[in-house]
Formats: sequence, C-alpha cells, structure tokens
Amino acid sequence: MKPAAWYCLLVLAVHIGAAQSVTFSGTVVDSTVNTVLERASVYIVEHQRHLATERDGSFHTELPPGAVTVIVRLLGYQDQTHRIVLDRDLHRVFRLTPSDIQMNEVNVEGRVDRSGLTASSQSVTVMTPQEVDRHRGQTIGKALESITGVTVLSTGPSIAKPVIRGLHSQRVKVLNAGVPQEGQQWGGEHAPEIDPFAPSKIEVLKGVAGVEFGAGAIGGVIKLQPREMRRSTGIGGELSLNTFTNNRQGALSLLVEGGPDLLSGLSWRVQGSGRKAGSASAPGYVIGNSGFTEADGSAAVGYMTDVLSVEAYYSHFGTTLGIYSGSHLGNLDDLNRALAAGGPLTEYSFTYDIQPPKQEITHDLWSVRTSYVLPGAGTIEAQYGWQSNGRQEYDGHARSRGKANFDLTLTSYSGDVKFVHTPIGGLYGTIGISAMRQGNVAQGLSFLIPNFRSHSGGIYLLESYSEQLLTLSAGGRFDVQSLEVYANPQRGIAQTQHDYTSASGAVGAIYQFQPEWSVNVNAGTGWRPPTVNELYSFGVHHGTAQFEIGDKTLVPERSFSLDLTLKHRAERSSAEIGLFLNRMEDFIFAFPSPQPTLTLRGIFPTMLYRQTDVLMRGVDASADLEVADDVRLGASLSMVIADDVVRNEPLYQMPSDRARLWMHYHLPRHLGAEESYLELTATAVTRQTRVPVNADYLPPPAGYMLFDLEYGIEFIMGPHLVRCNVSVQNIFNTAYRDYLSRFRYFIDNPGRDIVLRVHLPFGIGTEPH
Repeated sequence: MKPAAWYCLLVLAVHIGAAQSVTFSGTVVDSTVNTVLERASVYIVEHQRHLATERDGSFHTELPPGAVTVIVRLLGYQDQTHRIVLDRDLHRVFRLTPSDIQMNEVNVEGRVDRSGLTASSQSVTVMTPQEVDRHRGQTIGKALESITGVTVLSTGPSIAKPVIRGLHSQRVKVLNAGVPQEGQQWGGEHAPEIDPFAPSKIEVLKGVAGVEFGAGAIGGVIKLQPREMRRSTGIGGELSLNTFTNNRQGALSLLVEGGPDLLSGLSWRVQGSGRKAGSASAPGYVIGNSGFTEADGSAAVGYMTDVLSVEAYYSHFGTTLGIYSGSHLGNLDDLNRALAAGGPLTEYSFTYDIQPPKQEITHDLWSVRTSYVLPGAGTIEAQYGWQSNGRQEYDGHARSRGKANFDLTLTSYSGDVKFVHTPIGGLYGTIGISAMRQGNVAQGLSFLIPNFRSHSGGIYLLESYSEQLLTLSAGGRFDVQSLEVYANPQRGIAQTQHDYTSASGAVGAIYQFQPEWSVNVNAGTGWRPPTVNELYSFGVHHGTAQFEIGDKTLVPERSFSLDLTLKHRAERSSAEIGLFLNRMEDFIFAFPSPQPTLTLRGIFPTMLYRQTDVLMRGVDASADLEVADDVRLGASLSMVIADDVVRNEPLYQMPSDRARLWMHYHLPRHLGAEESYLELTATAVTRQTRVPVNADYLPPPAGYMLFDLEYGIEFIMGPHLVRCNVSVQNIFNTAYRDYLSRFRYFIDNPGRDIVLRVHLPFGIGTEPH
C-alpha cells in the first residue's frame, strides 16, 4: 500500500477514535455545607484511571463510550461508588458525607446505623439537607408532605400539623435538636413551633416507637436536626431567600458559623430568620385575615475531642398569625348560610394586616447535651432541656380586643441519659432513663383547660443482634406519669390527681435476602395517657372555631401494632412497600355533636371527646426508576383504613387515599450550571368515602388532582455551590378542599403559588473539612 494510503487510514482512524470519545466531568462537594472538595480521588475502574479534583472541586477526562464504575474517595468522608453510562458528554455532582457524622449517628430507634438498607425494622425516611431545602415551605408540616404516608391537618394557609398514617398531635413525637418539643400540641391547629429554616436534616419513623421515646409515640417520631457543628477553623455560613406569590410572602434566613484558631475543637453557630406574609388566595377570592409574621433565631456553641463532646443550644420562635375571619359566626342562621354558601360570605381584599381572631405564639428552648466515650465499654450520652411555650388566642367577637381570650404558658424541664454499649460480638444496644416536669398556667378572658402540673419518667432497654444477613432486635420500657389538675370552682373542677403507669415493648427483624433487597418486620405495643384538654376542655377553642367538651373519666390508650416493610435499593432504582396494622384500645378522639353550641361570642360546631376501640390498617408504597441517564420516574401511594370496631363504622377524620407521580429530568449543562433539573409532579387525592353516616356538618369534599412544576439549578461561585429553584404549585389553579382542612366547611384551600428559593453559602478563612 502506498504511503499516502497509510496516512489517510491513520487520519481516518484518529478521527473515528476522536468521534467515539466522550467528555466525563464532575464536581465533588461536601453534602453538609455545600463546599467544593479539593484533592478528592476519582477512580474509573474499567480504565484504571485515577483523577484528583482541582481547587474548585472539579475533574474531567476523555473516555470511550460505555458503562463505567466510578469510585469517589476523600479522607474523612464515606466512599461513594456509582455505575454510570457514558453515551455522550456528561457532567455529574458527587456529594460526599463526612464519615464522622455517619459513623457516630444513632437512628431513631437508638441502634447504630450500620447501613442505609438495614437501619431500622420500621419504615424510616430521611430527608437530606438538599431535600429539606428543596421542600422548604411555609411550615414544617408542608415540608414533610413530600414523605409517603405523611399528610397535614391544616387550619388555614399558615397552620399545618403533620399526620403520620392517620395519627397526629399527642400521638406523634417531635424532637427539636434532640429535645421532645413540648407546646400545646393537643390543639388541632397547634402546629410545631419550629423555625422552618432551622432543620438541616429530617428523619421520620412511621409506627409505634414508644420504647425509646416514651408514652405517646404511637403514631411515629419526627426528628428535626439542626446543622452539624463546624469541624474546623474559619468562618462560613449561608444566606437563604424564599418568596411566595400566593400570599406575597418574603422569607430570609442568615446563618453564620465558625471555629476559632486558638482552641481546636471549639465551634459556634448563630442563625436568624424572618417571614412576613399577607392574605392568601383561593381560586376566585382572597382568604380574609390569613396573613402572618414570624421572627426566629438560634445559637449554638460546641466543643469536641476524640472522646468528649459538649453542645449548648438555644432557639426562639415567635409568630403572629391570623385566623380566617369567616370561621367565627354570630348565630345559627350565619352558620347555616356559611355552610351553604360554598365560599366566603364577605369579600376580602389583600392586606398584610392581622386582626382578631388571631394567635400570638412564642417558644423558647435551651438545651445542653454531652457525650463521653468510655474506651472499651461504650458511650454515655446526656441531654437536659428547658422550654417555655406561650400561646395567646384572640376572639374575633371579643368586646375588648386588647386582652387574649386564652393565655396559656407551658414550662417544661426534661432530662435524658443513655448508655450505648460497645458491640459484644454481634450484640449492640442502649439502656436509658428519661424524666420530665411540666407546669401550665391558663389566663385570659375565657376558659378552655385548667392549670396543671405533671411529672413523668421512664426507663428502657434496646438490644439488637446482627449475624451476617439477619438482624434481630427487642426492647422494653416502663413509664410512670402523674397529672395534678388545680381546682377551678367557677367551672366545678376540684383539685384532682391522675396517676398512670404502663409498659411498652417491641421486637423486630431485618433479613437482607439479596444485596439490594431486604424485608423488615416489627411488632410493638405502646400507650398514651389522656391529656388535660381531653379530660377537662369546656369552651370555645378559637383557633379551630369549635366548642370542645372533655371527659374526665377517660382512660389511657393502648396500641398493638404490626409493620411489614419490603425495601429495594440499587444504583438506578429503589422501592419500598410498607404494610401496617394497628389495633388501638380506648382510642380517644373528638367527635362532632349534631347540635352546635351557642355562646355569647357566637355559634360554634361542638366537638365531644370520647373513647372507642379502633382498627387501623393501610399501605405506604414508593418506587423510582432511572429509565435513562437523565430521566427518573417515581410514584408513591398511601392508604389508611380505620374503623370503630365498637360501633361498627368508619373512624372520623382519617386522611383520604392519595397517589403521587413524578418525572425528574436532568437537564444538559447550560448557563454555566454544574447541575440543573426539571421536575413535574401530579398528586391525586380521592374523596374520603369511609366516614360515619350523618356525623358531620357537611359531607367530605370531592377528590382532586394537582400538578406542580419545579426547575432547579446549581452553579459554582468561588469555592461554594449555589442552589436556586423555582416551583409552580397547583399549576392550573385548581379549586379544591382537603378533607383534613379544618376550614373546609367555609373556604377552599389556597390556589396557585410560585415559589423562589435561593441558597447562597459563603466562607472566610479555612474552609470546613
């Protein structure tokens, strides 16, 4: 062959080879603080190619098309392994988790988190900092709505209480920075008094969890964890901005943290946030007096060595929020007209002003927690908490609007000590004690609950045994509680003491029958004593606009539960199906009386507290699949069926069945972005047909379907990863009423809302890690 021919073939081969190569690039960042990571190792197994990230956390290389295994490593972080298909130029962001956080983490059942697949014998959902930022809404409850099996009990646009598998309020434990959140949570419109910007990570356990968390945790546990303390010197932080078009809300949060050079292991953090919102809008009208303002703050200081950690934490929550004006009515004719109207009887205009009926709420929390490693024995952990919750509720019909109708102050002191022992072979576990003291002072113009003082305490033991693919667990707890109610002669209440004692227990098993599959089973029993409002309420609860009547003969509830969960985790797919059965004896609930109550301040629906035996069962299911390199599809379903087995009828006020479908599209690189995406979500909710006959003022509202669209983008600014997203919620401005809305008798839920979220990290000096 002539030399020219050889030359042409060589040139052609070079061009073919060039055409067949693709560019693979990426950025490695810290998952907790969104800081780029320099000198991270990126190893491509099939090509035995080692790469290291630059100062901006980036890397790039040329590779032939095909599937590759990518291992990302950095000292102090957990390794990550990804299977990636390269059929064109591709850029990925890899988020590494600090190994010291994961290795020391104790999950919601108190067992060492040995793997993401086998962390608990119950259904546990973890929202990462990135997921929390994406779903941050107007309330903590709205952020949790993205979790399968979690709905909200809403009272207007600004109040959303989380509901887990049909249970809420006193049956769901909320832990704020490790301290059980204690407010007036018995109220249906008393949402958790927690800054929506404060949690960096959220964990939700569904089902009975009374062994570690005590009486009342029979519906589930919600752990809200602040940002981890900084582990190195320098100063950094983040600025978060949120805007909402529906109620013209603006929200701002600033967090600053640092670690001084003078003392290794010492760190500090301060955060402040504020929100202001005006009247929300339903399709076709303004929801009167639905605005709110909020000012929150927190501070923390910590010291950590290899064996000792100490952290002091303080947070303040303060809000003033309006209650829909049309829910407070003057007489029976007004109530009947409001129920028949299908909308407001009065036309309202948008305003930021908040008038009675309204609520003013403050919540202050102090906590100190410490842990100490006993070499060869285990770790001792202790936490002390102090809380003061103030709640003032103002009646829209009160003659003197300068004084609250209800003025409740609850002060709580809590202490927890536990010992996590070093594994003995395959056996590991925890023994602990907890105690709480509370005092409540009720003032104001009206009466709803009497003054009281309570004391409670418990001791528990949790043990697990792991052998290869099987984990067995068991635990038990014994609790005592004393409730002393002070006399109120005007209401015919004598000084009374209620004493309760009971035990909780649980057994569970996890079997990982395939590398990507596991099956979990958990059986447990828990209990809950009646609360003071269930025993002694007698009056108008202005937040819910209803007259509540308690029953002082109520006895504690007892729950017997069984959970079965099938889990699948793989590189391109995941799935979880959870079946649950919960038999509850002496279940306490508020049931609507056929006759409303007429008072000097108007007429209100009447709710009577009573007890029965119930059977609850249902399913939570979710799955997602990467159908292409840039496209992921997902679906979820939740159903709760609850029956009053004594009266042989459905249980009142259970969530409707709901399903969610979503498509996540990873967009090609544009606008200099590291990553960007588009996500479309459809949510379908059925009409609740499982209701008692003639037991409510109106039949359940019709089912509905909502569509949401979200666009997100991430880009590097200096050494930091900046995140922005814009979402359109209820794209078509659909008019609907949710069955769990306390105001569904009068108004629709809010309509279309366009939300902008911007997350800006910053830093001065030495970067974290």
